[in-house]
Amino acid sequence: MTLSNNQANLMAEQPVERTIAVQCSGVVKEFGAGQARIRVLRGIDLEIYAGETTFLVGPSGCGKTTLISVIAGLLRPNEGVVSLYGEPTSQMRGNALVNFRAKNLGFVFQQFNLLPALNAAENAAVPLVVQGMSLAKAVRKANELLDRLEMGKHKNKYPNQLSGGQQQRIAIARALVHNPRLVICDEPTASLDAQTGHAVMEMLQELASAPDRAVIVVTHDSRIYSFADRIASMSDGQITSVQMKQESTLMLEGR
Repeated sequence: MTLSNNQANLMAEQPVERTIAVQCSGVVKEFGAGQARIRVLRGIDLEIYAGETTFLVGPSGCGKTTLISVIAGLLRPNEGVVSLYGEPTSQMRGNALVNFRAKNLGFVFQQFNLLPALNAAENAAVPLVVQGMSLAKAVRKANELLDRLEMGKHKNKYPNQLSGGQQQRIAIARALVHNPRLVICDEPTASLDAQTGHAVMEMLQELASAPDRAVIVVTHDSRIYSFADRIASMSDGQITSVQMKQESTLMLEGR
């Protein structure tokens, strides 16, 4: 069957259906009680799409870290719903939430949160061990990732024997080792030089390019803005704009 030009054009114009990796609907997060209560997130509506790297930017104190903590299930919203790949994680409790996060989520903390009694390879292997893989097999898989991050020669060192940048790379390896569907990074390049930071972002971008994966990056590092497919700007606990890559580039260049 041969399509007419009009039929072909109509088919080409059909929007490509995208998978929503994260959906925040009316998310409110408050801390404190009574007159000391502070509303940090003020009704967040946000969609993060699979196959993309989304940056979350804005001034310090605007609620970025609180938002990603709510998305990751580390904090529970006071109001609203958070869904990951269609699952309402903000309504999950106990083992259901723990198991969902262990399988689907990788998180790079700003403070690294490495376990001091484990060496670099063992720290990176933790998510695999949590899923039931033997320690020996998990460490072998973690070492492959550490080699890609140029940390292979440090695999037997403990966190207190590593620099801040080296600890950062171990934390990134830990977040990626189990190939999660969603990776959330809080300032992943803050302790890295430009070359290493770009190498890390290339790995994250490669992961996010898969149609069923997504990456969220909180950052103030303008050196890596070119890796964003979409930039969501925050101010005073609210999303103020969401721009695609081309629009974001023009904005950041001041055009």
